[in-house]
Amino acid sequence: MKRIDSKPLLVGQGKYFDDFGFQGYHAVIVRSPYAHARILGIDSSRAESLGARVLTGRMMKIRTQSQDGSGTDDAAREGGELTSFLAVDKVRYQGEPVAVVVADETSKTADLAEMVDVEYEPMEPFLTIEKAISNTNSTPIFAEFPKNIVLNQTFNFGTLPPENSLHLDLELNWGRSLANPIEPFGVTALPEEGGVTIYVGTQGARFIAEQATKTLGFKVRLVPTRMGGSFGSKFSIMKYVLILSFAARYFNVPIKWTETRREHFLASGTSGPERKFKVRTYFTSSGEVLGYDCEVWEDVGATKEGSQALKPLAMLAGPYKFQNIRDIVNNVATNKNPSGAFRGAGTPPHAWFVERLMDAVADNLKMDRVDVRMKNLVDQFPWQAPGAYYDSGNPKSLLKAALDRKDIFSMRSNDVGVGISIATDCSTPASSSFNPGEGVKIHVGAGRVTLGIGYAPQGQGNEHVELVLASKLLGVPVEAINIQTLDTASSVTSFGPGGSRMAAYAAGAVSGAVEELKKKLREKAVLQLGTTNVDYSVIDGSFIADGRKLKLLDMEGEAEFVFSMAGKTRYMAYPFCCNLSAVRVDEAGKIIPLKQVVFIDPGTPLDEEIVKEQLQGGTATGIALALYERMEYDDSGNMVSATFGDYGLPSAIDLPDIEVNVVPSPSPFTPMGVKGIGEIPVGVACAAVTSAVEDVMKKRITSIPMDYQKKS
Repeated sequence: MKRIDSKPLLVGQGKYFDDFGFQGYHAVIVRSPYAHARILGIDSSRAESLGARVLTGRMMKIRTQSQDGSGTDDAAREGGELTSFLAVDKVRYQGEPVAVVVADETSKTADLAEMVDVEYEPMEPFLTIEKAISNTNSTPIFAEFPKNIVLNQTFNFGTLPPENSLHLDLELNWGRSLANPIEPFGVTALPEEGGVTIYVGTQGARFIAEQATKTLGFKVRLVPTRMGGSFGSKFSIMKYVLILSFAARYFNVPIKWTETRREHFLASGTSGPERKFKVRTYFTSSGEVLGYDCEVWEDVGATKEGSQALKPLAMLAGPYKFQNIRDIVNNVATNKNPSGAFRGAGTPPHAWFVERLMDAVADNLKMDRVDVRMKNLVDQFPWQAPGAYYDSGNPKSLLKAALDRKDIFSMRSNDVGVGISIATDCSTPASSSFNPGEGVKIHVGAGRVTLGIGYAPQGQGNEHVELVLASKLLGVPVEAINIQTLDTASSVTSFGPGGSRMAAYAAGAVSGAVEELKKKLREKAVLQLGTTNVDYSVIDGSFIADGRKLKLLDMEGEAEFVFSMAGKTRYMAYPFCCNLSAVRVDEAGKIIPLKQVVFIDPGTPLDEEIVKEQLQGGTATGIALALYERMEYDDSGNMVSATFGDYGLPSAIDLPDIEVNVVPSPSPFTPMGVKGIGEIPVGVACAAVTSAVEDVMKKRITSIPMDYQKKS
């Protein structure tokens, strides 16, 4: 059915961050112009003499993560760690926050911020993985890591074949990108007795508020505001939540800060993965892949943490049967905008990587690429994969459906190539301290039902699905139900969207809350109808006894329910997705995407149109990462791609028609058999486009983005 949560947005009633009224002070952040430098001194006297309030790193007394577990639980996040809140002693990337200037007018505050004099001693920056890990003489980014390798771990599954087995070696590169939500960051912090109340568009609102409270030592109540996009990026707002909350409390004034687009490019901490793979793949002469031995170097930017290269541990073999893998992961610090949880939080590069291996094996053996995939695809479920447990699926049927598209394959010509790819992704994370259950409050009264949720909408249609689901389960018109976003003081346990979890968690939470409400109201119905023989009819939303009816909308009551899940491994459900891509390469070498056909197994779709919307958006992202988007720095560490034009963000005319076909395989482990599908489209789309370019160019592609390819 058509989206029923969109009308308020179309008529300007969305209540985004800037739509909340504000009277108070405005903040501007003083940022480093250098990628790597010592801070020799900060002189804010001139700005303060003209009325500014100035906060520096030395003024912030913050309890960070300690051995007793207090402070920010950042290691559990899928994005990067909070290296510092305001820089002290040195800066590690261009745009790093150094000081906060607060005044009573936005333009005045910007002028006063220019008067804060920071004395720097520039140092040599590390801007590539190769330079960072070969450091011998220069001052490292973090003193405790002289080679700038902040993590090194090895993971073994099965037994690798002997070195004399048939094999091939590849080096692959996934380029750096940036999460670019339509609406950048913003924080409003209001001091009050015992703490602060903040208005902020963030994912994981309750988690952010709890961690901020632990870190700052005073109560932080968070009012989540509707977001103009996120897909992981708004997790990285934590640093600014801490800075602005502290400043509001320190100066005892209400403060509002809104990020500019340039600030987002430079210092949002939302960089997508930048990853290098060096891999040896083992296989037989008949095309059976036996496993691989891979070392990964992940450029995490100016941070000590980041788990984007570790998340693929839940899908190392992709959709294939091989069991023998060694995966060596190195996180490398560089003087760049730190990494964050950008759509997929590290799995899209791995999906692309696995498909590069399958194409390379097929080409090496002079076999058809589809035949090699068919030979190796998982064909029985549940399936114990290396480090993962796949719940359900039929990836061979997706591949066969793609092969039936003769209209796409007939597009092949001297300048048009067709590529194919298939992938799985880890979705629906099991409940944990970082990913708690999802709770819903439900209330009926005055002829309406209200669902109280603990997260802010960010555009995926979760509220639409919850409204439709509640309507079906209660048997009341969807027009009689509304959604209310609750603050962290009044909501029940909630995390909201993240990690492709909402299909299962929303289904479980709403259905559980509905059953709790029915149970409570049935007790009232028994009294009013004078019998215990009371049933509930979803045909018209009524309690029924002996031919008499009591409509739910004529009653009053409330209930709440928190849904949680536990499984054999961290992730409960695995969707599968197959892509066909057709691209043209013109005489100048420009790559023009022509058509993308997607076959998706989302488990049981709660709303097929929402599934298609998600797949269209994620597929567009994958195509853009393959062809257009890139973060670039000059030799001094200055970002040279800090505008949409320089960065390469595509418009609609740069993208092909994207057709989505839904092919369900219900999960046996989740409510209603659903799977999460928000993240899977990215890597598989990128892989299909890469394969299509290889098809027309007749040469190996080992790096993305690849906007131009020279014709030989």
